[in-house]
Amino acid sequence: MVVSLREELIETRAELQRALTRIAELEARLAANSGNSSRPPSSDGLAKAAPKPRSLRKKTDRKPGGRHGHDGTTLRQVAKPQHEIAHEPGPCTGCGCPLSGRPITAVERRQQFDLPPICIEVTGHQPVERECVCGQRTRAQAPAGVDAPVQYGPRIAAIVVYLHVGQFRSKKRTAQALAQLFGTPLPGGTVASLTDRAARRLDGFSGQVRDKLTACEHQLCLRSRAAGVAGRLRQCPRRRMVPGRPGHRHVGGHADPPQRRDRHAPRQRR
Repeated sequence: MVVSLREELIETRAELQRALTRIAELEARLAANSGNSSRPPSSDGLAKAAPKPRSLRKKTDRKPGGRHGHDGTTLRQVAKPQHEIAHEPGPCTGCGCPLSGRPITAVERRQQFDLPPICIEVTGHQPVERECVCGQRTRAQAPAGVDAPVQYGPRIAAIVVYLHVGQFRSKKRTAQALAQLFGTPLPGGTVASLTDRAARRLDGFSGQVRDKLTACEHQLCLRSRAAGVAGRLRQCPRRRMVPGRPGHRHVGGHADPPQRRDRHAPRQRR
């Protein structure tokens, strides 16, 4: 009898374990949602949890807006606007009589700041050639920068460089912006050529920057492991330099070898 009771107890425990496992599976299935499983958000239904707050900032007693003493910027009316338009009232709202020629009792001032209609203007340059009494013909010189029969002016070139380089717009999106804002069809190759032309004008500026970096080599921090030198990729020693005189120590504590002339010279990649 004891043996039969023991076998019955073992069988009961096995059934209880199977039941607990099944219960755990059903609870996990009921608790599954789009956040902890591969189910789509649409399957959450009305049980969708409230969105978590994106900002971790706590509420304070400060009022919204700029702080006291902050120099804010806002629109202010000007004394003499470029255009003034007088709007006359219609008939009298009391009796319906016309008000033309009646005395003016008050004038309200409202000003609207806006851009004028922007359109492309084409300026034609015609260098004139004249013949002297001696038979020699002399032609006038075109203005500086006007080198082709058809080309874009400096203002459009400045906008292209600003959008492409300053605002990190692609060539395609820069051309689309020019076409939508000014009605000027501009191919992507023209954006590249205008940017390259502007970059060539910075040769003197690039040399000044290079001289400044060379002069402060003891405070220079190289964060890159490789650099382009003479058209090839060279490995650079990664060192963080501490401001000081020649012979200073690195952050790691190793002394700078005094026999090395250029501590930032690139080396060949192995």
